[in-house]
Amino acid sequence: MDLTKPQDLLSLPRGQTITKRNLYDLIQFSKVVASPYWGGTDFSIGNTPQQGINWIGAPPRVQGVVIKTRPGSYEEDGWVDQTRDIYRYSFKARNSRISYTETANSVLIDQPLHMYPVLLFTESGQGWVFEGEFSVAEIEDTNVVLHRYISGAHQTSILDDEMVFEEGGRRYAVHLLAERSKGVVALLKSAGTFVCEICDVDFAVRYGMGYIEAHHKVPISSYSSRHTVKASDLALLCPNCHKGIHLHMKMDGKSYPEIKDLIRSRMKLVSTR
Repeated sequence: MDLTKPQDLLSLPRGQTITKRNLYDLIQFSKVVASPYWGGTDFSIGNTPQQGINWIGAPPRVQGVVIKTRPGSYEEDGWVDQTRDIYRYSFKARNSRISYTETANSVLIDQPLHMYPVLLFTESGQGWVFEGEFSVAEIEDTNVVLHRYISGAHQTSILDDEMVFEEGGRRYAVHLLAERSKGVVALLKSAGTFVCEICDVDFAVRYGMGYIEAHHKVPISSYSSRHTVKASDLALLCPNCHKGIHLHMKMDGKSYPEIKDLIRSRMKLVSTR
């Protein structure tokens, strides 16, 4: 199979082998408007030479991340489990120093916030074998841990619109994001529902599209040290209720249970008029 447009990367079947030459040409010429590989500005593929990682589209409008891995390139890289559903991938370093703001690293750090796919390829002779779509489940100081996309994740957006606070420097922010990521993955695995816990609207039934958002009941910015997020720490909310919660938090300073009761009381009042 030959890739002719960057968009083809987003519909590859698992196990498909792509020649190294084809993938190289796609990456190099996707940025050239007159090229047959041109797929539009939003699908131009950025790259960091010799580092094995590319991104489709420019931040913050990333469409996906392409990772090409070779055995032995980095000591910590490789499959974590026998089912080949978990892969450890090292951050890229220059002169033995890791910059979390370098695009090759930041597109991985930001993946849990935007939920674009990480497309993992492993080397096989003169080709690259597509291992499937992954998401970042853990962020550590020197690497990320990729988990295979959960079935249905394309239609499910479990996001939190709180800012990532950076008190204590970049490392603290990375730890916060890592813990948020773990909570998101746990929630995706255990939820199986698109019902808002405040207004009881089932997004899938009303709009025909599975969608829900996750709200941290206790803002992550209030944690003074590293905190492991559990699914019970997150509330599943529709976009309207989620925004209402945040507005009340900013204006009133009330806790999540207080605001939840307030909004539900107002809804009951409105429905009886």
